[in-house]
Amino acid sequence: MWLAVAVAIAGRATSRKETKGVLLDHLEFGRRLLQGEDVYGPWKSDPDAPIRPLHAPYPPSFGLLTAPFALVDEVAGLRAARVSWALLQLGSLVVIAVALRRLMVPRAPPDSASLRPARLGTHAWHLLWLGTFVLTSRFVLRDTHGGGGNLINVALVLLALHDSEHGRERRAGAWLAISLVTKPTMVWLVPVFALFGRWRTLASAAVAGTVAVALTMALQRFELAPWARWLHGSWALATQADPWAVPADEFPPFEWMNQALRFGVARWCGDVPEPYAARVAWGVSPGLGLPVDTVAWIVRAASGALLASVLAIAWRSRRAAGARLWTVAAALPLTLLLSPLSWKGHHVALVPLVLLLLHRAAAARSRAAMIVLGAWFVGCALPGGDLVGDDADEWLNSVYVVTFGDVALLAAALVFARSAAQEHDDAAVGRDVAH
Repeated sequence: MWLAVAVAIAGRATSRKETKGVLLDHLEFGRRLLQGEDVYGPWKSDPDAPIRPLHAPYPPSFGLLTAPFALVDEVAGLRAARVSWALLQLGSLVVIAVALRRLMVPRAPPDSASLRPARLGTHAWHLLWLGTFVLTSRFVLRDTHGGGGNLINVALVLLALHDSEHGRERRAGAWLAISLVTKPTMVWLVPVFALFGRWRTLASAAVAGTVAVALTMALQRFELAPWARWLHGSWALATQADPWAVPADEFPPFEWMNQALRFGVARWCGDVPEPYAARVAWGVSPGLGLPVDTVAWIVRAASGALLASVLAIAWRSRRAAGARLWTVAAALPLTLLLSPLSWKGHHVALVPLVLLLLHRAAAARSRAAMIVLGAWFVGCALPGGDLVGDDADEWLNSVYVVTFGDVALLAAALVFARSAAQEHDDAAVGRDVAH
């Protein structure tokens, strides 16, 4: 299966047109960083698109990830760079699979009866991973076909959790730092690790992140303008009250494919501007029509409630390894919901949680896990544009089924994390009584 996936991903990567694509943006970003140029300078990789800033939402340090592939492009050509990047994405899938198995199996017996090694043999594991791959294939294929780096980011986070769980906190911090400085969407895992008591991991991440930023600045001849532009644009995008407004610093404007929480709330609680409604061939039903400021407060309240729920479970599960795994899996859809930009490819962050739910449904005969996972797959993961057509896909985007699915998976993960923590506490009480 892995060989077939490798051939498919590498084949799709090399079949892309050489005049457009996200990977071309990555390579140009890395090349500019190495040569000390303005990483956000005007760029037009797509001949049918307007000239725009290059990778405006990415920090300058993202170039540290893409620079090696820019060198491959320069030395061996674009096709070699495409294949190299595709193999890195495939390697990230392997890392995600291996890290999850090691997190589930060795650490499970003391903490959670729902994750027993005896129920997770090699054959069962491969079937479990195959099922997970099928359920999440819409998002995995979107990320790999578009040249995204989201699988890489998920792999880095799981490596950080794995090494932190096994006492290698310095290395865990390095993995976490690479994730945050190249694509800081996982920033909400920082307070989760803090509540787990992983202060050495966070200290190591701070040191490694500082080194990475310093290296980026050195390559840019200590020019502060790129960092100032990115910080200002990111803050403005994250805090603007009207999500439909044109973002500052030429950050990406609204698209229906953006399934962030604030757009889902704004769509149903406010009014959709006519130019955006006109893009949906099947029409957009009206929302509640609340004022922009009211909608903004609803977004803040909903975001704060979701974040508080995850942090509360993180504190509750800090002593139970099985519960900690569920908590981190819950934090991943949280990053999708709270990010101002949440594209379909970003949803590979759901892979760990889908695997845990699938295992729970199969091994523990959990009807709740089966219902949640089945409803999510049918409503969110299955009906892509290739299956239902572009018009139906855009209409589904406009009603924010994927966003609702993220909330449902997050809620399920919190329930199972609390259950695993309670199992741990009950087992500890039983041991104390026995002694």
